[in-house]
Amino acid sequence: YAFGNGPFRVDLKHVFANHTKSPALRATKEEQENNYPGGPPYMATGRDMNAIVNAWCELVTRVHDVYEHLLGEMYGWSLAAAHLGLPHTLAESFMISATSIGNGEGWPLIDALKDDELCEYSTMKEKEDKLPYVMHYCQNYWLGKWFLGKYRLDADFLSCDKPLLLEPPKDIGKQYNFYIKPGGNPYGTKEKLSKSLVKREQFMICQMIARLNDAATWYKSQTCEEGTANLEKSFIFHHSLDPDNNEGGEKKAKW
Repeated sequence: YAFGNGPFRVDLKHVFANHTKSPALRATKEEQENNYPGGPPYMATGRDMNAIVNAWCELVTRVHDVYEHLLGEMYGWSLAAAHLGLPHTLAESFMISATSIGNGEGWPLIDALKDDELCEYSTMKEKEDKLPYVMHYCQNYWLGKWFLGKYRLDADFLSCDKPLLLEPPKDIGKQYNFYIKPGGNPYGTKEKLSKSLVKREQFMICQMIARLNDAATWYKSQTCEEGTANLEKSFIFHHSLDPDNNEGGEKKAKW
């Protein structure tokens, strides 16, 4: 997760005030940087996982005392594992998040896909052993005016009368080599993307929209009265998908 030995740069005397001889205090810099800067998905034996979780529950509040920032809960995990002397073997292929990340994530597996495979949601099952297991939905993804970002998804997305997301055509990577931010300044500015980033953005937009629609469809089938669920795929994050039509300006999310 690219935070290096960040967990070991907080006030460890406070974090381990009740464990002054903790192995975490003796971890070498190499161990700090190579065995502990990990994040979900985690894999461990049941016994080790239980031990780490219990240590984490004790330590994470003390981490928060001295580090009230994003990733603090993950710092707590790293320090709990180090406290127990359970170094992690870090894998780089399990997860993808930001398309611009060079090393440390599973993007080479996406880069190896053929262009006509990027939006093939229905057949991804056949390739799941050759793809990352997790799409970390923590970034904005954009191509032309096609967009997906968690902070611009309306809070009532799962309500019965809310439409699903419009799904992009499978050749969007051939249509655009730029993106337009929903909240760009000035709105409508076209920002260039490299060929490699176009491919990654297309994959995330296609796959995430399809999965969000699937999840919303299932949820509505369980919670909406029969015949009331809006399953129309029509919602977009701009007023228009035409890159040259910027009437209406920024489309605000409803929170």
